[in-house]
Amino acid sequence: MFSASSRRFWRTCWPLLMAPVVAIGCWFQGVSQDQTDSGMSNSGSAARPVAQDEGPQPIVKDWSEPELAIVFTGEAHGYMEPCGCSETQSGGISRRADLFNQLRDDKGWNVIGLDLGDFVKRNRRQDQIKFGVMHTALADMGYDAMTLGPSDLKLQVDYLFSTVSNSTDPETELPYISANVVFYDTPDIGSPARSRVIEVDGTKVGVTGVIGKKFAEKVSAGSDNSLLRIDDPVASLKPVVEDLKAQGCELLVLLSQASRAETADILEQVTEFDLCLSGGGPEDPNGIPQEVGDTTVIEAGRKGKYAGVLGYFPDQEQRFRYELIDLDKERFSRTMAMENHMAFYQDLLKEQQIVQSEPSVPHPDGHTFVGSEKCGTCHTKAFAKWKESKHSHATETLISGHERYNEVPWINRVHDPECLACHSVGWNPQEVFRYEGGFVSMDESPHLAGQGCENCHGPGSHHTALEETFRENGENTPELASAREAMKIDLVTAEKKLCAKCHDFENSPKFNFQTYWPKVQHRGKD
Repeated sequence: MFSASSRRFWRTCWPLLMAPVVAIGCWFQGVSQDQTDSGMSNSGSAARPVAQDEGPQPIVKDWSEPELAIVFTGEAHGYMEPCGCSETQSGGISRRADLFNQLRDDKGWNVIGLDLGDFVKRNRRQDQIKFGVMHTALADMGYDAMTLGPSDLKLQVDYLFSTVSNSTDPETELPYISANVVFYDTPDIGSPARSRVIEVDGTKVGVTGVIGKKFAEKVSAGSDNSLLRIDDPVASLKPVVEDLKAQGCELLVLLSQASRAETADILEQVTEFDLCLSGGGPEDPNGIPQEVGDTTVIEAGRKGKYAGVLGYFPDQEQRFRYELIDLDKERFSRTMAMENHMAFYQDLLKEQQIVQSEPSVPHPDGHTFVGSEKCGTCHTKAFAKWKESKHSHATETLISGHERYNEVPWINRVHDPECLACHSVGWNPQEVFRYEGGFVSMDESPHLAGQGCENCHGPGSHHTALEETFRENGENTPELASAREAMKIDLVTAEKKLCAKCHDFENSPKFNFQTYWPKVQHRGKD
């Protein structure tokens, strides 16, 4: 059975059916130091990173209870789970929910959740589904507002509006807020809202968002966005700020989908903000807040690996305390509520047949796939080596999980293109699209299951056809010789161009070619 939150997402969307384990924290109060190239200055004294041999430290260690705590996240870029598919990596919405639980339930703090957007990486149907599930998941965590990033805005205005059609209603869970993004050329249509006021025990926090000019150019590049209007960020922010001040907000927060330099430029012209979460920074920020005028600027990194926690202490000389928290597996557990969202996401991919329905493209070689069993009719020793390797049951792993995976019940991912791209034959693993004739399902194309021969050596239809003709007539033609040569791969090519497509830093952070090559090493024809 689906959870209530999953059913709510279904009703909403039906109309369109290796970073070190550290916690970096500091006190700050806006003491300007040397200016950086971005126009921002360091705030207060630099924090001392925790030495790796000290191990993970308790979060928000030695903090007294703040008036309220704000959790800042953003730019997940599609990573619902820990960055990549390796359990050694940080992040994931499941662990993020545990952070909220630790702050709200264990410590009893008042917590606000704000997200910078950019939930997804591409603009395909799978990304629309992922956006909807992530939006519902963050709403269930208790997030209060989010702005929209370039990748979100490429998902089509109709889809975004169908997901959240009224961000101005105080009862709307996780509204879109942006001072300069307009849907349907109608600023008062309801979404995005210009701002939101969040009141916690008498403290009013005014939140708005903005997308910078350079990021706006990313949205318009190569896509039809005639239903979307992006206004000048500074001109749009000024009346919003005046409105928030008139409502008696004690803290003003800006969610800035802009580069560091443009964020600084915006804050130099709109000076009233107390806090700003800026995008466009490094994947692994240093966790040290910076200052632009009187505004404290923080970054939360990308791919969902971190969350920034800011404590507000209005009665103390230093009002804010901040810690960038690595969502590692040592301090954060997976939460079943978020695992249910992940299971629902996989169910939607299956029900909507995303693998089958997404367009496939011809392989650059112009040939088709035949399967590893076919290769094994001649290359018997190489095939036997493959059969004993983990590559041969890579697709089965998506179905049943890894033998060491036991933190939570395994969720079948065999209908997920982002997983199949490295766990079956006939996909482009970096761009995540299927070649014509590539693996579709265990029912339709079982011969292409596993990480097979043709993912490295290329589609085998032409080669095998020529070899069959050769067995019949014994004629060694130049075409046959050329086809045989094309199948050969040297070690440099294997290491630099082939293995790394899947065994990259995100998916295989411990991968070492020299260590792993002997496990799969094989020769040509027997």
